[in-house]
Order: sequence, then C-alpha cells, then structure tokens
Amino acid sequence: MTDRPEDAEYYLSPATVTELATRYLGGDDGPTLVVDGLLHPGQAVDLGSRLESARILDRRGAVWEWLGEANPVAAARASLRQSRIARRDAATAQRTESTSGPTGEDGRHAELDRQCQSLRAELDRRRAAARDRVRTRYGQVDGNVVLVGRVAAERSQLWGELTGEAVSQEPGRPAQPATAAATVGPHELAVTDTPGVPGTDGLPEWLTEAVPGLLAALAEADCVLVVGPHRGPLCDAITDRFDADCRAVGTATADAARAALGAVFETVELALELPYTDAAHALVSALHDEGVVHEVAYEQAMYLRVEVSRSAVEEFERRVSDADGRLTTVEAG
Repeated sequence: MTDRPEDAEYYLSPATVTELATRYLGGDDGPTLVVDGLLHPGQAVDLGSRLESARILDRRGAVWEWLGEANPVAAARASLRQSRIARRDAATAQRTESTSGPTGEDGRHAELDRQCQSLRAELDRRRAAARDRVRTRYGQVDGNVVLVGRVAAERSQLWGELTGEAVSQEPGRPAQPATAAATVGPHELAVTDTPGVPGTDGLPEWLTEAVPGLLAALAEADCVLVVGPHRGPLCDAITDRFDADCRAVGTATADAARAALGAVFETVELALELPYTDAAHALVSALHDEGVVHEVAYEQAMYLRVEVSRSAVEEFERRVSDADGRLTTVEAG
C-alpha cells in the first residue's frame, strides 16, 4: 500500500476504500481489517467511519495486540492507541454535532483524556519494570548474548538448543525477552531470546516501544547474533545504535552459533601441574565443569592442559596456588 497525498484521509486510496466497503466488508460478522502501514488516529477514525462493520488495525496495532497476550507493555501500548483513536473520534463527533457538557467540553472527550493520561502512566511503569527485569536477569557470567531475527527466523529453537530451556511452539513467541544461561566452550553466557522483528528493514521504533526489554538487552550485549533471512539491515540498525559485536548466523543451529560466539569471546590455554591432594582433585573436577580439558596425565603429579575463559584466568591462578600447584599459559602456535 502507498500513502500518497491524495490518500491522506484514509491512508488507502478512495477507490480501495469503496471496494472494501462494497465487496469485502458487507454483513454483520465484524471482520478485522489490518492495513499494512501506520495509520495516525485521524485516518483510523475516518476509515472506521467508512467501514462501520470492520475493526480497523494498522501493522503496529496488530503486532501490539498479538504481543500483548503475553507482554504487559505491548498490551498497555495497544490500549493507549485505541484510547487515542476513541478520543479523536469523540472530538470529531463534538465538532460535527456541536455538543458540550457543563464545562464547555464534551463529557466523553474529557473522560477519554483522563483515560489516556492514566494509560500513559501505566505504560511508563511497565516499561521501567521490563527494562529492570532484563538488566538484573543474570550476573557472574562471561558475557551477554542476544538473539535477534525476523518473525519467521528460528531464533527460539536456537535459544532452546543453546540453553536447554523449553521453547513455545506458538508463532511469534516470545512476546518479551527471555534469558537463560548457556555454556559455550569454557564460557558461561547469558543468552537472551527476543520477539521476531516484522518487515525486512531495520528495527522499527514502534516495536521497541512495545518491547523495551529488547533495547535494554541490546544495550548490555557483548554479542548479537542475527538469525535467519534479511540479516543485513538488522545488523546495520543494531551496530549503528549499540556497541555489541553483531554476527550473522544463516543456519539456526547450535554448532553455527557456538562457532560465531567462539570468535567473539576469548579463551586461554593453561598447563597445570597439581599434587595428589583433595584440594587438587576438587580443582580438577571444577575444571571439567568450568573449562575444556584437552589433556590429562597422571604421573608423579597430575598434568592437565585446559582451555578457560580469559576472564577466569585470575581466579584459576589463585585456586591452583591454594592447591600447591603450578600454572603456566600455553602460547598460541
């Protein structure tokens, strides 16, 4: 659809509106018309007055309603949008009919003004809570990873493979960011799944208005994996606004994701010599859990070659010293 100057009243051309009214929207079954574009409140009111039997939504309204089933911010955003349209409708009726209340202002219009103010306050509270939930989701990890992709991209399946978490089979989910821990090589990472991004361009502002946790997650991300088709525009939009390392993953498999993440998060190889003590055995067990053990030899002492996150080296140095062992860094090559 195109929004030409001559179509400003309805967003759609007058001929299209006439065809919808006579051909598609007859009867009392109350169809829903979704316009693939963004209607301002006046256009929504005018289009609704021509198509009286239809419920009118634009693209963002349809997405907000869908997300709103499991996303309080999106639900509040959709409610505020409908209240603004209703307020515009009341103002139009007031001008047309020249009716007013005792204060000189139409009573319905004043009521909707108060409703919009209340919904804006509620929306602000819910946005703040959504951002805080993302910012406080995980600590003590080597990095934060965010999965982003179009609606049809298999982001959630990939998230489930990486984290071992159950994934909803309902299209368009999750409705808000979901975070869980994943082990990638020696790294413990917080991985966040996000709602699918509609369209084929960048990151629509009207989407981030309804999913403020998405912006909060991207702001804290060390790496963003853009999954599936149309990756270029999304990567460009993210790198223009955030400092995260943005990587494209065409194949939504855990192996492909781990390979991309392995290029972002640094590791160090260490050679360890440990005595046969309880403390040393406990450390060996921890290394199997927290790193990648490449070689183990049991001779006069225990000898290991392990790979650990660079951020964990200082902690392992302390633990090896406490176990009366020795640690050296294995130079690359």
